[in-house]
Parts: sequence; structure tokens; C-alpha cells
Amino acid sequence: MCLYVWYKSFKTNIISKFYGWKMSLKLPFLLLLPLLFFSACVPKIETQKPLQKLDIKNDIEKNGAISDSAKLKADWYKDYGDTQLDKIIAFTLKDSPSIKSIEAKYAQANSIIASTQAANLPSVSANAALSRERFSENYIFPPPLGGGTESLYQTGLSLNYDFDFWNSRGSKIQSAKYSAMAQKAYIDEVKLLLSTTICEIYLSWDFDEKRVQVLLELKTLLIQEENICYKNLKSGLSDASLLNTKKSEIAQIERQIQTLKRSIEGKKESIAILGGFMPSVADKWKTPNIKSFKAPLPREVVLNLIAHRADITVQKYIVLSKGQNIENAKAQFYPNISLSAMIGFVSFDLAKFLGYSSFAPSSGVAFSLPLFDGGERKANLSIQTSDYNSSVNDYNNVVIKAANEVVATLKKSKIVDSELDLHVKEVEAKEFNVQIAQQKFSAGLTNKLPYLQAQREVTLAGLNEVDLHDAKALLEVHLIKALGGGFEDKNVTK
Repeated sequence: MCLYVWYKSFKTNIISKFYGWKMSLKLPFLLLLPLLFFSACVPKIETQKPLQKLDIKNDIEKNGAISDSAKLKADWYKDYGDTQLDKIIAFTLKDSPSIKSIEAKYAQANSIIASTQAANLPSVSANAALSRERFSENYIFPPPLGGGTESLYQTGLSLNYDFDFWNSRGSKIQSAKYSAMAQKAYIDEVKLLLSTTICEIYLSWDFDEKRVQVLLELKTLLIQEENICYKNLKSGLSDASLLNTKKSEIAQIERQIQTLKRSIEGKKESIAILGGFMPSVADKWKTPNIKSFKAPLPREVVLNLIAHRADITVQKYIVLSKGQNIENAKAQFYPNISLSAMIGFVSFDLAKFLGYSSFAPSSGVAFSLPLFDGGERKANLSIQTSDYNSSVNDYNNVVIKAANEVVATLKKSKIVDSELDLHVKEVEAKEFNVQIAQQKFSAGLTNKLPYLQAQREVTLAGLNEVDLHDAKALLEVHLIKALGGGFEDKNVTK
């Protein structure tokens, strides 16, 4: 069966190419036909199947609202309304060393394609040589050449071409193209990783600034409490322990503020490193001015997440590239034909060097017959198949990871929303306590200290609110990353 299939392929791809030639030219090929049946047959291989579609609509509908009209933009970060953030990310995606390095690798991948495509053309080379040699008197050359010393002049053009009946070079070219497309998608993957990471740090910086403001409010309230304790101490209404407690609490607040300021400087440093900024640039950055932003859940992304994740696209083209390597390995089991020709001049006499008598053309045809190689081709095909199957499994893992990231992020966001609702109820109860304390103070039943303490409890709850909004904003960025950040594989057939 294998020989029959091979013969049909040979008849279609080779014999038909020479149809119409004179019998004298076809005869060498027809005489060679019996030998071709000794060529190797391609062994049967088993390849893994990549996941074709990822529909997580039902999972998302349980945890988020899908929008028919919304679209996740590639410049999604602009929706935060902070021009400073826009400039930082725009510079990072265009001029940062990280992006420049990957773009250089993409250019290198395109050069590899051009180099591989060049093998499809006949190779033509020119050469010239001059040598001076004494010829042996006891060799095949008779006198006066034998025993004499002569100069040999040579020049010519040589042409070589290997046919590609079994798509050996074509599969290499396609493999290189897929590798380049994977590299291009990898640029988008890194851009999304950089932009979301910078955005996360920038948002965290913004919430640190909000925490500082809450702590300053707490400090103001504690200073008022300290003044009351000091007056009570002077009037003999209390001892120094309560005053010292207030001083300790104020010092603790000041230490927390300094810790946050140190954290802010660390975050500015991280943004500068990721974005490729010098420290002097980071020193000029102002306090963030972030607006609330909710990432949309476009229906097109949900129904076809595979086409909207750059990391999935990278793995997809790696799989396609590995598949072409299998095709190339299969082509090695079939015979091939190489042509060579040379037009040149060879002469001992410089005066006659370029004359017709020195003209020495030559041509030849070479047949490559894969008869027996100790299993090398079979081993190569097995290696390429294993490599392909490994890349398919990597692809499937990325697809499954993408689905879990989207659903898990939505679930976490839903939990934070519940925490925020509970926090509102907590603050309402504490604010009611403030009203009660204020009424008692106004009625002269207590001094101002209980009222300030109740007010401090409300302010302290503000820190928890900042933490929850910080977590919520971080999950929004995670969702943008999980949805692909506005990326779309343009090569997907719709």
C-alpha cells in the first residue's frame, strides 16, 4: 500500500513535470523508477488535537453582565482619565528597552524567513582562481607538462538547484513564517503585561495616597483628643497614662504615614524600571488622579476568548510552526533531484585564457534516494511529532488557564462587591454612634472626648474602604488582562 501511494505521488509530482520531453531525456528517469521503490515509507504518527473553541458564556453570565455593544479598547488605560498614566504607558509601549528588545527579535525572525525563502531560488556563484604548480615527472602528465612548473588560470559561473517536489523547503518557509507570527503576538503579550503591571502599581500608588489622607485625618482627631487629655491632666481630672496613650497613638499614625511614603517611592521606582524611565523623570511625577473604571465584558470576547488573548495566539502559531516541521520530516522519506551546471574557462596559457579552446562547460543531475539510514529519518520524524504534541499540550493549558482567569477574577470581584456592601452597613452603624456621642456632648452629659473617639472609628473604617476599593480596582485590571486587553488575532477566520 505504501509503495502504491508513493508511486501515485511520484507520477503526479515528477513524471508529469517532464511530460512532452523527448524519450531520450525521459529514459534516465524511467530507468531509475525501479530503484525508487526502495525509498522509505513514512511511518504512521499520532498527533494531539488542540482545543478549537472556548465558549465560557454560561460561566460568565453567573458572575458578570455581558455587553453586546461594549468593546475592550487596546488603549483601555485611558478610561482611567489620568493623563500622567496615559503618557507613562504610551512611552513604555513605544520606547522602553523591553519592547525594543522583543521588536529586534521579531525583525530577526523576518530575516530568517527571507533567508529560508532564498533557498527556493537557484544559487549562482562566480569564482576565479590562479595557481602555480610544479607537476610530477612520474605522474599521468607527459612532458613538457610533467616535470614543468605552470600557472593555471580558472574562472566561471556555477548554478545549483534542488527541486522541492515534496514541499521540504516550503514547509520550512511556512514554519519560519508561523514563528515570526508567534514573535509578533509575543510583542502584544509583553505590551499587555507591561501596561497592566504598570497600571496595577500606579493604582496602588493612588490608593496609598488616599490612605495617607485618611491617616492625616486620624492624626488630626488624635491631636484634638491629646489636647483634651492634657487639659484634664492639668485640672486633675485624669492621670498622665491617658495622655501618653494618645501620644503613642499619634506616633503610630505618623510611622504608618512614613511607611506609606516609603511604599510610594518604591512603586514609583518600579514603574520607572518597567517603563524605562530615569530616576529624574520619576521625581517629577505628580500624585495620581484616577477615575473609577469598570472593564466591559464584550460578547465577542466571551464567545471567542482564543482570538483575544495574545498568549494563546503565541502558542497557536508555535503549534502551526511545529506542524510544518513534521511535514518537513516527512519529505525526507522521498527522493529528490538536484541540478548543477558550470560555465567557465580553464587554461595554462594566459593569452588563450578566455578563448574558445579554454571554454569548459559542465552540467549534471544528481538523484537523492533515501534507501537506508539506520532509522535516522524515522527518529527525526518521531522527535518532530513529540515536539508538536508537547506544543499542543502547552496550547491547551494556556486556553484552560485563560478561561479560569476570567471566571475566577469575576468571582473574586463579586465577593469584593459583597464586602463593600457590608462595609457600608458597618459605617452607617458607626456614624449613628457619632450622632449619639454628639448629642450627649451637646447636652453637656459628656466632654468632647467620646465624640472624637466615635468620629475616629468612622475615619478608621475609611482605611478599610480604601483597601476594598484597591482590591476592586486591582481585579478590574486582572480582568482586562484575562480578556486580552483589546488584542485581536487578525488571522482568525470569521
